[in-house]
Amino acid sequence: MHRDSRLLLWIGSAILAILVIIAFLWQYHERGRPVLKEVRVVTASASDPVFRDGLRRLAPGESYQLATALLVEQRGHGEYWICPCKDLVLAGQVTPHVESSRWPDSDRILRVFWSTIECSYLGGELTTSNAAERLQYRAFLAPELGRGMLVKGDLEAHNDDFLAGVPAPPDPAPGTLRYRARVEIADESEQMVPLQAVNSLGPEALSNPRLPTISRAMKVPEGLHAEVGELFLLPGFVPSPAKGKAADDVTVEALGRTVHELVADREMASSTTFAAVALTGKPAWNSGSIRHLGAVDVLPGRLERRGRPLRWGHEVLPGDLVKIGRHWIVLLSDNGNGVLDLNDRVIHCWGRPAQEVTLLEALDEGVTEIDLYRHATS
Repeated sequence: MHRDSRLLLWIGSAILAILVIIAFLWQYHERGRPVLKEVRVVTASASDPVFRDGLRRLAPGESYQLATALLVEQRGHGEYWICPCKDLVLAGQVTPHVESSRWPDSDRILRVFWSTIECSYLGGELTTSNAAERLQYRAFLAPELGRGMLVKGDLEAHNDDFLAGVPAPPDPAPGTLRYRARVEIADESEQMVPLQAVNSLGPEALSNPRLPTISRAMKVPEGLHAEVGELFLLPGFVPSPAKGKAADDVTVEALGRTVHELVADREMASSTTFAAVALTGKPAWNSGSIRHLGAVDVLPGRLERRGRPLRWGHEVLPGDLVKIGRHWIVLLSDNGNGVLDLNDRVIHCWGRPAQEVTLLEALDEGVTEIDLYRHATS
């Protein structure tokens, strides 16, 4: 072979070898990049700053934060957790982790898409035939939370975003919300298509004890239970059993749990269970403990019993109940004039999520008479 030809062959071979080495080194580097294996949402609160997964119960008005804990696998490091917090507890165990809010690769970006996990229905009639459909939960995007790994929590429902005229919740808002996060890793120069994407636990894991759940209580007058606040933001159903069946059983066939069990798990509420939690802290009461105080006439602009108004602190107390048919309304406070009237504050849950409104707003149009009740311990 001519010397020039051999030289060209050697040069070509050397270039090919260099390209192979470069490709090998590139593949070796790429395979050594961190891989996102799992995402968990954790929460912390003003009274407990340790970030944990699972259920967190808050006092009325107590603030909280949400964060993502990322399980990462990387060559030379094995598996390790990353979380932007000092203290992390997962499944009840203190978990060592890298305290960071950034992805380990400097040329990769990390973004979080936060969602709430809420019931697809706000409420309505609940029967054996429709319970499975109406109690389905799904994820609702919560863009106001931003894209960071650490965000300030906000108890705001998203399953009613398309509705107008929904009364504002009490301030600060009580209620129960569950959260999901989708974490995406993308190339810094080509951000549209993620290179990796992993979701935390979602609606399919509603009964999983690791699902991040915030339940905030409500400031209530003496004699009521603050836990009633945890039923806000949940769907409010009217159980309508078949003839001869108990209202508590309308969900058993579809979900394997009674209405009372679903209320205890903070997945739904009903008028009766809401009133029971307000007065006893539990979804059921002893019917014998509810005493009828008499009927009250609903007149234009006023309420009267036997021709005279009922005085707060005497004939009527916070925690007394108004009943119209199957609809229970819990009295909260006087509007300042000292007598029971249509402008007094109440809480109730009737075919939709619980609300704090005036008695006038809670009553159906055309009601001319209501019944007043008192729990035996009141």
